[in-house]
Amino acid sequence: MPKVFSAKVKNILSGDTLVLTPPNNASGSERILSLAHIHAPRNGEPYAFESKELLRTLLVGKVIKFWITYTTSTGKEFGDISAPIFPSLVEYVLEKGGAKLNDKFDDEEYDHLRDIEEKAAAEKVGLHADNVPSISVLSSLPNDSNGKTYDGIIERVISGDRLIARIILNDNEHSVLPILIAGIRAPRTASSDQPAEPLAEESKVFVETRLLGKSLKVTPLGNSSSGIPVCKVIHPAGNISDRLLESGLAEVSDWQSTLVGSQGMSHFRELERKAKTSGQGIWKQSSESAVTAPGSSSKSLKIGSVFGATISRIISADTLQLTLQDNSDLTVQLASLRGPRQTDSPTFVPVAREFVRKLAIGDHSKVKIEAIRPKSELLEERPLVSITLSNGKSLSSSIVAAGYAKVIKHKRGDDDRSSDWDLLVEKEAEAISKKLGLHGKTPDPERIVDASEKQTKAKTFFNSLQNRSRISGVVEHVSGFNRFKILLPREGLKLTLVLGGLSNSSVPRDSPLYKEASSYVSSRATQRDVHFDVYGMDRTGAFIGNLYLSKESVPLQLDLLKHGFTEVHSGSLAQTKFERQFLEGEKLAQDQKVGVWENYDAEAQVEEVIAPIENLTIDKKYLDVIITDISDSGAVSYQILDSNQAKLPAFMEQFHAYFRTNKSSLSRPPKVGDYVAAKFSENNKYYRAIVTSVDKTNHTYEVKHIDYGNIDLLTSSSFLLALPSQFDTKTLPPQAHSAQLSLLKLPPSQPKDYLSKALDYFADLTAGKNLVACVNFSNPTSDIESDVTFYDGDKIKQDIVYPINNELVRNGLAIVKKQLTPKEKLLSTELETLQKLEADAKRNHLGCWEFGDIIEEDL
Repeated sequence: MPKVFSAKVKNILSGDTLVLTPPNNASGSERILSLAHIHAPRNGEPYAFESKELLRTLLVGKVIKFWITYTTSTGKEFGDISAPIFPSLVEYVLEKGGAKLNDKFDDEEYDHLRDIEEKAAAEKVGLHADNVPSISVLSSLPNDSNGKTYDGIIERVISGDRLIARIILNDNEHSVLPILIAGIRAPRTASSDQPAEPLAEESKVFVETRLLGKSLKVTPLGNSSSGIPVCKVIHPAGNISDRLLESGLAEVSDWQSTLVGSQGMSHFRELERKAKTSGQGIWKQSSESAVTAPGSSSKSLKIGSVFGATISRIISADTLQLTLQDNSDLTVQLASLRGPRQTDSPTFVPVAREFVRKLAIGDHSKVKIEAIRPKSELLEERPLVSITLSNGKSLSSSIVAAGYAKVIKHKRGDDDRSSDWDLLVEKEAEAISKKLGLHGKTPDPERIVDASEKQTKAKTFFNSLQNRSRISGVVEHVSGFNRFKILLPREGLKLTLVLGGLSNSSVPRDSPLYKEASSYVSSRATQRDVHFDVYGMDRTGAFIGNLYLSKESVPLQLDLLKHGFTEVHSGSLAQTKFERQFLEGEKLAQDQKVGVWENYDAEAQVEEVIAPIENLTIDKKYLDVIITDISDSGAVSYQILDSNQAKLPAFMEQFHAYFRTNKSSLSRPPKVGDYVAAKFSENNKYYRAIVTSVDKTNHTYEVKHIDYGNIDLLTSSSFLLALPSQFDTKTLPPQAHSAQLSLLKLPPSQPKDYLSKALDYFADLTAGKNLVACVNFSNPTSDIESDVTFYDGDKIKQDIVYPINNELVRNGLAIVKKQLTPKEKLLSTELETLQKLEADAKRNHLGCWEFGDIIEEDL
């Protein structure tokens, strides 16, 4: 039985698709659930509205139970819902004739659904009726609609004063169109070219919780200058305009006066005045006499002006960089404040800056110009400001209250002070009495190790970073659109991160596009909390990986590719684990011809790619082998049954005999690439090995046994001994060879451990057997020697066309690759066979396909 969740139905998108939120809507997150096995009429089809209404009138606003039946490769979820009045919404909708079973539905487990559908069809219920009514959907209102009151349904909330409404003109005609709520203006929500205004999201959510999916009355009053209808919207509980103005989540819209009428506008203004007086919502930190600058660019700033801006960088505890609405940057200083300086309180400088960063970075704030400091020989002209954060709190007050800045004691007659100076003095006195910040114990000096200082130092950190996922950090500096200096405060560490999967040569550093890309990334990432993964390292000591901005589930690279700021690097794309999304993002930029793809010609590109591929050939080689190891990544190690391999048993007998009595220590600490005698942790015997990584911090050493291919992690260098010349690789070459299973990936270990099943099954098919390896081509990747198809040595005499690789796919324990290299594409016959076997395994729900498709990020 699948896991059952609770949720509230927020909205109905169609007769088979619902929008769900947490029962208390604490997180504000949404989840789209489609009903499994059925499909309802789409918009514009007969009975689409009635099917949607069946769910809307029954479920919107209700708390229900739901479970996921299956999930597609794109992440689309299909499942079912139960409520007190029905155990299964799928069954209920079929019974009421609101939907039909999918055309290719053949799941015996759900045969009873076929019976329910057939009964509804026999009784001619819902969409099975002989004469299903047809509803015309218009995109405008009739010319004579002003002043008339219609029934309506709110299908979407764009912002606190903008809705998408379905207005029911009559039984056969509906209008679905955007409307403005009469008499008000709510804060604008964020768009592609400007950030959200303060409390915009709160205003939108306020309306969503009261109107979305609800039946109400709509009275058109007229149109805006852009032709959008202005409508009075009446909920059974009252006029939504009243509620927004009372809560301070909207203000009166003067230009609508002639539409609403003097009596209605007087009523609205009285509600607005009360909200201002009580400091509700948008009026919490402002007054009616506040002056707003005509624009919010640096050229129009004047003393007393108030404007919105985004805090884009914290220079120090009292100095910030703002990004204005015209995208220009403005450096300001908090009026009447002095933060710690290197000259007087050096250990407090990073602590205070970090406090302000956490509090304010990225905030869409209200800024008031208190004064402008004139330019001098030592100082630039700089606005002195007070800043109100989007949560309504004074930034200066918060900093002083925490003890991370002191209040300037102004000289008599000095008017260049904060309008909240008296409040700041009170907050400072409280901080002094509590011995907070600068008024308390001096913190220890900040000690930060630069892991990317040089390659040798980076190597000591690489393994520990590689083995972690979603490492938390703060972007200290953006060197370019794909290169970041990241601070790990808790670990006393900083490092350079280069974004993986991207080409470093597609955009010249001195080009306008490079500067645009870097500016774009800097505005989103500088001093922001981020997460990152590490899976590589370059020669300079920089780490290579993925960077995730706050609350993002996909890496920043995808955003860069969609904007055309760079290209994918095919050689490293697979390491990112987001290969498909990156390629789709690049394709989107190509189609839109943006950035590096401005002059992109798809046909010419195809001809350029096809030409070298046409010259590729595959020369298959067949070898007698035995399997010695298979790793979790799917890399197979094998020995070739030749004259050298025949020497191995006697060679190892001598080797083990030698090391039972001789323990020659290494002459120096082991380094990557050294050949050594390594003690195997499972039997304490020594074997020939090569050092593949060294973690000096944790004193661990990763080695690969060169005759068997297995990898071992040793916790002390004492387990590594010098390799005598009589046992070196010149005496007997390494016997282990590495291979990838041709055209295949192993299944994931989450959410169910199919990987272990696949490894066990492969071992059952190969352990102790003489095999034949068909080497299709060499060096498919930098650390793999060959691309191989394996055959059972005994069975190949009877059936040469059925390899062991196919057995894995047949049983759902291997997955056929979707993104192929040029050489892999030449194996078209083998690929076609594997794809057919995979389709059969999916259809029969074998192995990793038992619950349907696997999310591709798990592959």
